[in-house]
Amino acid sequence: MESLRGQDQMTSIGHEGPLEDEIAVLSDETIELGLYAEEIFKNGAAALYPQALESAQFAIETGRVCTQIYRSIHQAALAILASHMPAGDHLRRIVELQQIAAEFARIAEDGRQIAEHALWLAGTAETELSLIDSEGMNLLVQMLRQTYVEVRGCVVVTTVHGTVMARRLIAEDAELDRLFLSFKGLLDATIGAYPRNVARLQRLLLVGVSLEDIGNRVVSICRTLLYESPPIIM
Repeated sequence: MESLRGQDQMTSIGHEGPLEDEIAVLSDETIELGLYAEEIFKNGAAALYPQALESAQFAIETGRVCTQIYRSIHQAALAILASHMPAGDHLRRIVELQQIAAEFARIAEDGRQIAEHALWLAGTAETELSLIDSEGMNLLVQMLRQTYVEVRGCVVVTTVHGTVMARRLIAEDAELDRLFLSFKGLLDATIGAYPRNVARLQRLLLVGVSLEDIGNRVVSICRTLLYESPPIIM
């Protein structure tokens, strides 16, 4: 009986090892996707300034890479679920990584859209925002900085699974929301006053929308990491 029990334990350990290895690979690929998303955002943001055509093109091309990486992660997660039929913490971790990867893919897509808007604006963002006064460009710069802080923090949080930083990032996003509402209010008023500039001003508003959405994605990732299973009531 003892011999059989020992064999059962060895079988269990042999089965769990590959599962944990596959989850570790899935985690590494998800973090890699987050780093790509961060680079896309940085280059998309840089493209809003004059003489930054290469940054926009890099962001757009890397966006395609992110799409492929996300599909690979999603398929790998499904394969792990099908082959191992995990439960408990293992199942929770796989689902968590699926959700985080999906949000990183959306951050990458927002960054790509910012790059496309920047290409269309062709370095005129500051000129267009000067119609508002210095406050317009100042708000955009503040939003870009705040968004970068959140994206960078989000990648770090995902890497170290840091709950304290995750809670801080959720609280930080309120500042990005505040900046966006101020930016939107100024643009709405300016669009009414300068109808000839509507197309460019609306593009800038869409940039603001993408920045706010990135913040929402960061919050979603942080909440996923902070999730705790409800207690079992006996």
